[in-house]
Formats: sequence, structure tokens, C-alpha cells
Amino acid sequence: MLDNAKTPVTWEDTKAWIGRSLSASEGGECDAVEAGAIRRRLEVLEFGCPLHYDEKVAKEAGYKGVFAPYTMLQTYSGSANWRPGQPTLWWSSHPNFTMRAPMERAEVPQPGTHRFVTDIEIEYFQPVYLGDRVSVPERRLVNVNPKRTSVGDGAFLTWESRFWNQCGDPVGVACTTWYVYVPHPRREETTAGEERPGARGASVAGARTSVPERGTDPLSDFEDVKEGEDLPQVAFPITIQRLVMEAGANRDFNGIHHNREIAHSHGAPDMFCNNLFLQGMWERTVREYIGLRGTIRKIGPFRMRIFNPAGDTVVVKGNVLRKFRKDGQNYVELKMWSENSRGTSVGPGLVLVTLPSRYPDKV
Repeated sequence: MLDNAKTPVTWEDTKAWIGRSLSASEGGECDAVEAGAIRRRLEVLEFGCPLHYDEKVAKEAGYKGVFAPYTMLQTYSGSANWRPGQPTLWWSSHPNFTMRAPMERAEVPQPGTHRFVTDIEIEYFQPVYLGDRVSVPERRLVNVNPKRTSVGDGAFLTWESRFWNQCGDPVGVACTTWYVYVPHPRREETTAGEERPGARGASVAGARTSVPERGTDPLSDFEDVKEGEDLPQVAFPITIQRLVMEAGANRDFNGIHHNREIAHSHGAPDMFCNNLFLQGMWERTVREYIGLRGTIRKIGPFRMRIFNPAGDTVVVKGNVLRKFRKDGQNYVELKMWSENSRGTSVGPGLVLVTLPSRYPDKV
């Protein structure tokens, strides 16, 4: 939650910060990529890809070694919420009190009290391997779009962040849009936490609910891909326990993702999946299609259209839009989206991958 009580501001004040270079975090050095954190992320997604835990398999597939799932990039760029010598973050014992993480203590004036991510686009330049440290030396506000929505009055704020490893090599760039707003008064006659009709498994038909033994299907050379073909669907039942495990795995502790009362105060029907969870669902689905030797180059742009709340099931779907060769690389462009019992909840959006060729000398 953002604190603007001291100085009343307008969205015009926010727009004045567009283009400025801003410090990305206040917490100091970020943690190194390590196997335990990767394991906790994999188990939430039931993502068994050995590239993320088996050194031998990763090297045989052409990588330098075990690396984190691509969608953990933002997780590893986050610094500590608290360090020895700092004052307490929990100065209230109210059960719904939420400490404010460094990224929430923003210097940019924003006349809103609540926020959540709505849009994401990330380009990946290289994986982050065990022992790597990711940093975001700066970020920039690139757009402010005031708008009233069903949950409140606010504005969509788009930020650009560039990610680097400890060697000074770029590893990725992200454009992330937040909706920052003041919620509409809650209509008490609406039971926000009630189970939606057909929520349990309504959109699971045809989706894969079992987990492949090694987390990937053995597609895949570029020549095997057929434009227009569908990817195997993957279903993700959303429970409170799974949301809590996901919060711990990706360090997004915003109460809207694991606390029903806080989610209601934001205008959501219930606690709901965060964008990192939804990105991870796409990554697992794509990896099980492209196999071990494919690389993920870009995810997005895509929009979170409706909430994906506890008690529902998210089914990830996709198909092949096109395949093409460029600059010596074999690209496949995938159209991806997520559905729950209320319809399309995420996307459609794009994922760009590369695949090896049986004819490597062919241009």
C-alpha cells in the first residue's frame, strides 16, 4: 500500500517523473541464485524440467549448467526487505497489517492507495545460473495513463527495468504495468469470497493434470514444429496453500495474494494469483512443448484481464503462430493465454522461443 497522506498529489505530478532514472531498490545486494530457492519455485508449479536441477542434463542441452527458470528473473532482482540494524517492519500487531517492501517505498508521487500488476513484457538475453547475482541499477517510468476501472479510480503506470548479472552482462529487460488506484466503496451485498458456480475444474477438460516424469516432452527440432498446431494444455488448481507457497517461492508477500480480507479491500473477489505465478504457468507449458534444447527469448506482452482467485483452476493454452529463421536462429512464435471458470483471464500474449535444427547449416 502506498502512503501519500503527507502531500496531496495528482497524476500530473506523477507524469512529471516520466523518463527519469530512478534507483531500483533500497535493500542492498541481491541474493545469489541457489538451488534451494529454485526447488521451492519448481514444486509450486510442479515443473520437473531437469535443466533447473540436473547439472549433467543442463550441460548436455548446451547450457553452462543449472539455471533458474526464466520467470524467476524478477525474483532474484529483489533485495532484502529487512537487514540487521534496521528498525522493525512490523510495528503493528493487527492481523492484516502488511509491511512495506523496498520497492513499495517509491519516491515517485502517486495518488493511489492500492496497486497490482496488470501487464508484463520481458525479453531474456541469457539465463541466470547458480551463483549469479542479478541487479537492476535503475528503472524508468515510461507511461502514466489515468483511468477508472471496475475496482477503483487510478492510473496505469508502466515501468522499464533492465537486469544485469555480476559480470556486467545484460540478462533481460522488462516493461511492467501497475494499476495504482483508490478502491471504490465496497458493496457489502456482494459476497466476494463465495465460490463461483462451476469454479472447480470447469475449464480443466482436455488439459493435462498429470505431471510428465521429467517435466518436458521430447519435441523438438525446428523442423518438427507445425504452424497452427496446439500446445498441450496444462491445468493449475488454485488453493490457498498453493498461493502461500508461491508467495514464499517468489517473495511477493503482498496480502492480496494470500489474505482474503486484504484482497476484498482491493476490490478482488478473493485472494488471487500474482503475475509471477502466472508467468511461471506459461513457462512450464512452453517448456513441456519445446523440450530441453529450446530457449525462451521473450514472454509478452500480455495483460492480466480478470483475477485468478483461490478456488478456481487456471488452464494454460497455446498454439503456434509462425516459425521463421533470422540471423542464424530458428524462431517459433507462440500465442498463449490462460482461462479460468469466468473465461480468458490472462492474454492472449506472445512467447518467442528458439529451437535447434536438424540442419544447422541451413539459413
